[in-house]
Amino acid sequence: MAERHYKAFMSYSHRDRQVANWLHRALETYRLPPHMIAAGKAERLRPIFKDRDELPASDSLGDAIETAIRSSDALIVLCSPAAAASPWIAREVDLYKRIHGDRGVMPVVVEGEPPGNFPAPLLVHYENGEPTDREAEPIAADMRPEADGKKLAKLKLVAGLAGVDLDHLVQRDAARRQRKLVMVAGASALGMIGTTALSAYAIDQRNEAREQRAEADGLIEYMLTDLRKQLEPVGRLELLDGVGKRAMDYYARQKLADLSATELGRRARATMLVAEVQNLRGNNAEALPAFRQAARTTAELLERKPDDPERMFNHGQSLFWVGYIAWQHGRLGEARKAMEEYADISHRLAAKDRSNLAWQMEEAYSLSNLGTMAKEAGELASALDYFRRNVELTEIVSVKEGRPVAREIEIAGGLSWVASTLQSLGRMGEALDARRKELAILDKVVADDPSNIEARKGRIFSLANIGQLEAFQGDRAAARKSLDAAIEDFDRVLAADRDNTLVKELGRAALRDRALLAWSDGDDALASRQFDRLESIQADLIARDRKNYEWTVSAPAVLDLQRALTDRSTLSAAALHEIADKWDDALEPKDPDRQFVRIASRMVHAAAYRKEGDTARARKAYAAALAVPETKGERVDFRSIALRAVAAEKTGQRQLAARLRARLEKLGIKPLIDDRL
Repeated sequence: MAERHYKAFMSYSHRDRQVANWLHRALETYRLPPHMIAAGKAERLRPIFKDRDELPASDSLGDAIETAIRSSDALIVLCSPAAAASPWIAREVDLYKRIHGDRGVMPVVVEGEPPGNFPAPLLVHYENGEPTDREAEPIAADMRPEADGKKLAKLKLVAGLAGVDLDHLVQRDAARRQRKLVMVAGASALGMIGTTALSAYAIDQRNEAREQRAEADGLIEYMLTDLRKQLEPVGRLELLDGVGKRAMDYYARQKLADLSATELGRRARATMLVAEVQNLRGNNAEALPAFRQAARTTAELLERKPDDPERMFNHGQSLFWVGYIAWQHGRLGEARKAMEEYADISHRLAAKDRSNLAWQMEEAYSLSNLGTMAKEAGELASALDYFRRNVELTEIVSVKEGRPVAREIEIAGGLSWVASTLQSLGRMGEALDARRKELAILDKVVADDPSNIEARKGRIFSLANIGQLEAFQGDRAAARKSLDAAIEDFDRVLAADRDNTLVKELGRAALRDRALLAWSDGDDALASRQFDRLESIQADLIARDRKNYEWTVSAPAVLDLQRALTDRSTLSAAALHEIADKWDDALEPKDPDRQFVRIASRMVHAAAYRKEGDTARARKAYAAALAVPETKGERVDFRSIALRAVAAEKTGQRQLAARLRARLEKLGIKPLIDDRL
């Protein structure tokens, strides 16, 4: 007799027999839509092996069970505490994976929390018929009401067994229910349903609506968690764009007041997932609205329970992301408001329990965010205070935790903000000291674990800024060494993750200052190579998010004008005028680079006029550069001071030039931008 072939083998504990019976019946009776049935395939998923006699107390599974497992395309494992403790289920899973490998293994959570409810072989990767020392990461359907629920879990299994698209199955299932509702509505219009029945129907439809929402939320969570885990390593997150768009359209139609706390929680998780996926792809124009929706949802939850620590924490996370993305887009008012609300929640949360170190870190993070907002607003002394308090609090937590690597990296990050603020204040010696403390922490982490990418990212930025500060102090040999080391680390980290926009942002400073140093040294070829790389990275960032003001306006303006003054100063007069005109008044009034850009554009015009032999207009352009109002505030713009000194010299104002040079000398700064002008 020919061996019977099974669509799947269902492995379960007899304590879960009731669930197994329902699932077995639901899968075998499910009829696939005709358009989803491949040529020569059946429309139903059967037979599925389930029934078995009690196994004897021996090490053998029995011939019938072994034959069924060998003849099955897939393995469905009902996971529960009872299943995890069952030696028989472990042996069934082990035998299946020895024969078929990890392919077709479908865990289904019926009770308990993964991975504690998983039979041990589920968590082990098998190769060539043997278990390995690598972990498996099975993606489970979850039948629990607070997760997928029975219907969505069933559809996940159907999609996996049939090899069809889950989204289409869910839409088809919803359409079938909708057709039923239309039929019932038509019958009621003909007077076939009485008042009592209508009341019962309304209640039923309310419950049906809740069930449909739960399924939709569960589907979105699945697509953006389990599917994301599969797509992210292969760089195909763009395949989730359609899911994210439809999810946001779906959530935009909801009234928050009508949702239960459970539904709000699912909505918050799903909108955060949509936003995170878009943020990872550098598509922050789509991420910001999704983070706003998440914040609206967590705000509604918090309003219902204002003192609930978990809800406080979740709303704080939503506010942070709204503030962060708004900040990246130059929406400083919205960013600061969100960060201030996040800081208020974090402070109240930390005050509830000073022994809760996670809550103390939320307060530390909020201090850093407030420092960032203050720095953006030009309130540097205030920002420095926030950043130093952040480092102090993080140090306290790190010591209590035994100085874990992740916390030490956070301390290094705090020191980076301290250093950059000190540099903006013109306190270069203190800034270099802070940078070296930062680098010492990161060097230790990398020495202990060369594969620590976060430490290597921080090291790129730290080395780049140390190189810049060393160049300012006139130690060019040390500057070259630091900047080259930063670029080497940048290349190594970028090679492992070509789409990481943060890495690209971090590497820009090293490339820029190495180019300026090379130009200052007279090595124009090296300067151009480094500038070209920087320009390529900048173009990549622009393509990823054209609404990111810093990527699309501020950074390109500075780069174009720096090149026009240095390695591209040999361009034609017409080309130089075009560059100067393009950026002359392009930056926003509060942009800290605005003063430099306005002065530099006039300097480029002056250089172009000199090429044309028009010394009178060149002199007027230099005078116009000197006339640009100095930005008020605490920030010391040493690049602008250096260009003003050159403009003063070109217009014969030697005393003014001397005063400007003396000011730079007092600050301990020898800028690179003016060396050959």
